Amino acid sequence: MINVAFCDDDSSFLNKVAPMAKEIFEKLKTNVSIYTFTNASTLIKSFEQYNPYYDIVFLDIDMPVIDGKETARRLRLIDRKFKLIFITSFEQEVLNTFQYNVSDFLPKVSLRERMPSVIKRVVNTINEENPQFQIFKVNMTDDKIATIKIPLNDIMYIESINRKIYLHTKRKTYLLHCYKFKDLVKHYIDLEFVDIHRTCIVNIKYIFSIDDYVRLDDGTTLPLSRRKKQDVLNKFLEKVCEVTKCGNC
Repeated sequence: MINVAFCDDDSSFLNKVAPMAKEIFEKLKTNVSIYTFTNASTLIKSFEQYNPYYDIVFLDIDMPVIDGKETARRLRLIDRKFKLIFITSFEQEVLNTFQYNVSDFLPKVSLRERMPSVIKRVVNTINEENPQFQIFKVNMTDDKIATIKIPLNDIMYIESINRKIYLHTKRKTYLLHCYKFKDLVKHYIDLEFVDIHRTCIVNIKYIFSIDDYVRLDDGTTLPLSRRKKQDVLNKFLEKVCEVTKCGNC
């Protein structure tokens, strides 16, 4: 399933372009959910909360309050992996958008002609990259239960506190619904997570330093079991050597 967002202040345009895109995805035999936004602030808020995780964002450049370029800048601060496609009536704007890691452009004057090839190219790229997504049921603040999709590499650590299990991501912390911590440990220990304490597992890529505690890149300090310290340190050093290709491990 691919989640796609269209953001344009013209609702009549969205009503036309969303069905057009859906038809193209269906011809490519790609399951898709399409979400439309008439203002950037709502898209950014949804993006921050993985509600849902957007694989592709189609973004109009010329919008009031927060224009497309500023929206792209804010979204890229949150996530570098999603595919960004600018939609514009002003093709000269293309030269001012490369810093946002743009996958493609769609001129409004040739939307119907260009959209099939653009979507096909982006879908092929996503399939080739094949990111590992994790599916979780979480308790939301309004007492509802939601199912969310999060990239594996966005998960920083998972901890158990007073029989409640918290999922800490780069963007937000979630309270998981009906999970057993031991089952999560068993699953994620094979996915480059390390068991640092009976209440906590950590994605090795986010570990900054190890002493009496484990410190993460964002400054978070986590408890480290003395019994597990050497094993954690060994795995951390193996990861460092793998990334730096130092050849000393």
